[in-house]
Amino acid sequence: MRAGLAAVWLAASVVACEHTSPFRPGDYGSEGPLAPGPFARLTYNAETDRTPAWMPAAAGILYSAGRADRADGDHCLAQLPPGGGSIRRWICRTTASDDSINALDEPAFAADGRLAYVRATAPLTFGRPIAPYAQELVLATIDAPQTVRVLRSIPYTAPSNRVHQGISHVQWLSPTRLAYVGEAVDYPRACSSCVPDTVRTGLEIITLDFGGATPILALVPGTDSATSVAAGVTGDTIYFTRNDDSRVFRYAFSSSRLDTVYDFAPLQNARDVQVRGNHLYAVLGGRADIGGDLRIVNLVTGTDSGPPLAAGGTLWYQRPTPSPDGQHLVVQARMVDIVLHFSGEILISADTFATASDLWLYRLP
Repeated sequence: MRAGLAAVWLAASVVACEHTSPFRPGDYGSEGPLAPGPFARLTYNAETDRTPAWMPAAAGILYSAGRADRADGDHCLAQLPPGGGSIRRWICRTTASDDSINALDEPAFAADGRLAYVRATAPLTFGRPIAPYAQELVLATIDAPQTVRVLRSIPYTAPSNRVHQGISHVQWLSPTRLAYVGEAVDYPRACSSCVPDTVRTGLEIITLDFGGATPILALVPGTDSATSVAAGVTGDTIYFTRNDDSRVFRYAFSSSRLDTVYDFAPLQNARDVQVRGNHLYAVLGGRADIGGDLRIVNLVTGTDSGPPLAAGGTLWYQRPTPSPDGQHLVVQARMVDIVLHFSGEILISADTFATASDLWLYRLP
């Protein structure tokens, strides 16, 4: 009797739980930002999210993300849908030792899906390392990002005989040629017991041709103290900025011509330049390590504008990156608070406090 009732109950349960469209394994993460709009925040990380890059055909956004869930402080590459939402993929350096801090940074895509990025490793020791002991610019694909060709070990001596301890703003000029900013990196301390800071200083722009068995480096003339570089449409032209300079420069490789594209004077210190179509994007003022004001210039009309104000505070921006179709701009940004100190009516000093940077998406007008 009990066995019969149990059988009837089990059969009823199966029927009750039957669905015409059964659940299947898959990704059920959200599409789109948490708070959609023309200027939307994409990430909410306790650690730093930085150096965003658009995948080919605007299929997604790849960026370097700090892992708050890891005690070793790793930075991995994370992939977002093009309109924001849940992270679709993590790319971490699984081949490195577990007792080290590993960082993947500066991703840059070729049109065919190949991926160049910088990877660095440092031992996880008491007090954390000040500098990486191994750093490389590598070439891979988005399908196999850990299978790499090492293009350049860092540090190295450049053709100018300067030592480059870091590189940034990696750009594709052709299927076998990259451009980037070679940097000096210092780790000063404000006091003997203070936590060391990281100060990166742009030295010059380098091209790297990896069409042969051995990559060839070349110095781009006239780029001393460069702070950013962006590739033009054809790869024959680059745009760049210099330290403490209000101008955006253009250099053509075929003609060796150097000219000024735009001057933000009397404002100073333009950096993080990008050009897409008739629009130029740059960051002005602020501080190089935490960002500044984002400016968008129409090169045809000469109009200069900025993004909408963000709710909740003042944003300082870094690394504006327009989508391939020019319809969206992904940018690294952080909330800042500037505290001014006065003696009577005389300004004595100003302290700047900033949160960790996140990614924001701006729908371009």
